[in-house]
Amino acid sequence: MATHVGVYLRQSERRTTGSEASTAAQHEECLKALARWDIPPAHVEVYEDLGISAFKNVRRPAYERLLRDVRAGRINVIMVHYMSRLSRKNAAETYDELRPLLTNRVRIISVGEHREFHTDNPLALMELLFKLQANHEESLNKSRAIKAAKALEASLGGYTGKPPFGFTLVRETRRSADGKPISLKILTPDEEHEAPIVRRMVEIVEEWIATGGMSGSCWKLARHLEAEGHLTRGKRTAQQLADAPWDRGTVKRILIDPRIAGFACESVYGVRSDGTSTKNIAEYRIVLDDNGAPVPAYEPIVSPERWYRIQKWVADRHPGGGGWQGAPSGVLSAMKLLYCECGSYMTHGGTGSKKHYRCRRRVVKPGQHMGTVSIGSKGIEEYLARRVLAVIATAQDDEATTTVLAHASARYAHTQEQQESSQVAQERDLLLTERANLRHSRQKHHADKQRTMLKGGFIDAVAQDEWDKADRALAERMKVLDARIAELGDSRQVELPCSTWLPRDGSDPIGPGSWWDQATRDDKRAFFRIFLNHVEVRKAYRYAGQGVPTASRVSITWAGGVKLRESD
Repeated sequence: MATHVGVYLRQSERRTTGSEASTAAQHEECLKALARWDIPPAHVEVYEDLGISAFKNVRRPAYERLLRDVRAGRINVIMVHYMSRLSRKNAAETYDELRPLLTNRVRIISVGEHREFHTDNPLALMELLFKLQANHEESLNKSRAIKAAKALEASLGGYTGKPPFGFTLVRETRRSADGKPISLKILTPDEEHEAPIVRRMVEIVEEWIATGGMSGSCWKLARHLEAEGHLTRGKRTAQQLADAPWDRGTVKRILIDPRIAGFACESVYGVRSDGTSTKNIAEYRIVLDDNGAPVPAYEPIVSPERWYRIQKWVADRHPGGGGWQGAPSGVLSAMKLLYCECGSYMTHGGTGSKKHYRCRRRVVKPGQHMGTVSIGSKGIEEYLARRVLAVIATAQDDEATTTVLAHASARYAHTQEQQESSQVAQERDLLLTERANLRHSRQKHHADKQRTMLKGGFIDAVAQDEWDKADRALAERMKVLDARIAELGDSRQVELPCSTWLPRDGSDPIGPGSWWDQATRDDKRAFFRIFLNHVEVRKAYRYAGQGVPTASRVSITWAGGVKLRESD
């Protein structure tokens, strides 16, 4: 039988300098071992995971590809430098992954440990389990020690990790509670290189704010920095990303970082559709003290007052949270509202009658649609407008739509900037949440009874009385909640302007002369923000979308997380 070797290489962190653990060194040792074989292998395939841990539950693309090739019969020998390169999970988890391969007479060779593992040698398999468990415990102890060391450094004012742009790390010795000297890295403004660039960025934005310039954006700011000759960190240090230019995402991330104002913060990372975290920072969350005030932790590069002014500009110029456009081009643009079925948000494009929203996904992932997903902008905007206006017009006696209106009223009150205490706002939010939960409970209550009757089950008088009593209790509680919500609403004297949005003569609610027909783009955007949480567009497969009703392609999640039927 011909030998097909899969050489697996892994390094937990990318290093700019070589080391014993580097994948290049691992590769060289494995090739030396293969050269000593009496019968050379028929084929050698290299699988490399760089900058990926085998201890954490993260995807290892090369490792997963190796396992697929082994299962497909393309590889029958797995070679690693040390077993720790293959896995640092516990013995049970790793053996569950490898057992199907070993039972198919696949051999695992550890070059550095001079061991070969296969099912024909029970003692070798037992040794394999011991080594896997030892590797796991070594990583576990190392992880605990690192966490403890980081916690101690943080408690003494030290900073762990890579410094954000604008800062550098300065060594300083401080003493712990027991008097021991601890060498720390202190986050300090990099006055020689990066801090002046941050101040220049803030100055440019402040000039735009002062002059009322509406063309400024993170993209334009990146072009300013390029034109003035400011270097990115990658270009200045000539390490990784040495040719990286300024881009809008980098510019925005620097501007919204609370650390440039001296505040302590936590990084919030993006989330993939499968629930796993990405490596990209979505936002920063300022750490607050017991009084709700930001915690000062570093020497600021710009004053907090200037930083807060910049945050308002960023929010106004990039309302969707992205740095990819200066101002929304469509009614549904940059609102974190319109999404494709694959989870990517949709962007506005086209001209004239061909204006549309299109999925901005760049990479096809398993289970996602093939090709482009787009929908006419006028069609979906008018469809959503009709749906919202229909809910407003028919919400008096329907629990689901009443819940939507209750949440919409709270949002509208917030947009009107009414003064209210935090206690009132908190109580209202709790009441709205409880009301939504009660509505779901009542729906489930009715569905359970209906299901019992459809199955031919018999409901005696006692059971019927208990069911009615429970239903009445839920209904009474909902009335109490509605009364209190209305009372809180009266205290703010803010009501939804339904009469403004709806036609008085029963004419077309979005036809000529209607509120919708005369509303500005910003008015329409504010209108949708009040009533809608999430809009999803499905791909049209018939006639490339021509003639496919918009209603069949669009799913709406309303304010309060409510799903309504098309007829509601």
